[in-house]
Amino acid sequence: MDFAGLSPDLPAFLGQLAANNERVWFADHKAEYEASVQWPLRHLVTALAPAMLLIDPGFDTNPKGAAVSRIHRDTRFSRDKSPYKINQWICFKRAGEGWQGRPAFFLEIGPSGYRYGMGYYAASPATMKTIRQRILALHEPFAAAMIEAVKAGFQVEGEAYSRPNLPAGLPEIVQDWVRRKSAYAVRNRPLEPALFGPGLVEKLAAQWRGIAPLYRYLDAL
Repeated sequence: MDFAGLSPDLPAFLGQLAANNERVWFADHKAEYEASVQWPLRHLVTALAPAMLLIDPGFDTNPKGAAVSRIHRDTRFSRDKSPYKINQWICFKRAGEGWQGRPAFFLEIGPSGYRYGMGYYAASPATMKTIRQRILALHEPFAAAMIEAVKAGFQVEGEAYSRPNLPAGLPEIVQDWVRRKSAYAVRNRPLEPALFGPGLVEKLAAQWRGIAPLYRYLDAL
């Protein structure tokens, strides 16, 4: 079956979930969640898989596995005990590997907007130290990959150090990554028709090809 787009009901469901984040409400609306959120995201992963495997044949593309976010939050170590995640996402990362040590591609959708990109979620200090050491030793290849990412419309985000110790003469496009505790390249978008049409697959595939050089640089660490 061809991918026809994400469900137009997806953002509205997430908004309703934000206002009713409790188990009784979700149990009464589970069928809506499956129809408007879970199954469309799984279908999107399947449709994107061929393009993403050209970037990295090691990506986990199982739509029923880690490639699609789970609705339940892990509240064991959180003060926030609300049981369900409001924002939902898909990701492409190496099978069996976490977010802290390897880069991943992602699409995240919320009630009022969405974003997509590539990088780390809560990268470990050891990972970021290795990246900084390599960039500072030879920053030209990294700068070239970052230029391609910027051309594709991406910007760098992530928690920054309050007083980063940067060497003089480091290009700004390199500094933007090095000054951060964890970093990712991202495009932030409002809800728009492209999200709900069949062209979403090629849109994401083309955009992610634009940051594939940056992914390969980071993946080689």
